[in-house]
Amino acid sequence: MKALENHATASISAFPRPFKPGLRDVALFANLSNDDVRYFQDASHARAYKKGKFLYGEEDFADVFYVVCSGWIKLFHILPDGTEVVVDMLTAGHMVGESAIFEHGRHTSNAEIVEDVQLLCIPTRVLRERIQKSSALALGMLCSMFQHHRRHYDAIALNAMQSAPQRIGCFLLKLCPQTKRHDIVFDLPYDKTLIADTLGMKGATFSRALNVLRAKTSIRIDGIHIEIDSIERLMMFVHGSLAPQYMPSVGEQHIP
Repeated sequence: MKALENHATASISAFPRPFKPGLRDVALFANLSNDDVRYFQDASHARAYKKGKFLYGEEDFADVFYVVCSGWIKLFHILPDGTEVVVDMLTAGHMVGESAIFEHGRHTSNAEIVEDVQLLCIPTRVLRERIQKSSALALGMLCSMFQHHRRHYDAIALNAMQSAPQRIGCFLLKLCPQTKRHDIVFDLPYDKTLIADTLGMKGATFSRALNVLRAKTSIRIDGIHIEIDSIERLMMFVHGSLAPQYMPSVGEQHIP
């Protein structure tokens, strides 16, 4: 793909030791037997990739799929006119590339590293062979695919109902720790331009929406640094009258 050839790649290395990734943190493997998990663990190898590396291109053959242990990966399409459309952002606990086994062995999107990642690489043939032998794994694969599509469906539904400032607020809510309601401080996981692309906004629209969000919720943004005085205030702005259902007791908080 010519559109990908202009992007620089970065070096690959094995994980620094010690590193013991847990496959059970990934939905597909969560309910498998110890023997099944060990089978995938033994077949995997660990790799670290630097920001800017292209992991694979759309329509490339998929020899391996990946479990993300840390960092961020962008999935995107390139339209005929050269426009890039971001379709997903994946981080620790997600898989990427596994759906190729249902697509004639080819990837259905492009994948780029946007923040340094640590990955487990597992041969797709291992997944294909094991699915034929394990009904639990086949069910887990279906559940994983359902969760993936449900996440996209929910995002599309929210985008249709929310204003641009609310969509940014929803993005920030997903980054908030689940154990605090006040004095929340964190850094954005990747740059604002990519956040705007992920949310389907142009740069100018994103900047205006961010200013509205600041004024309405009193959040403070300094570069990538975010400070939120009250999670309730941000939730009320994002979810309106539905906000109370997203605010259980501290320690049980869940932000969709």
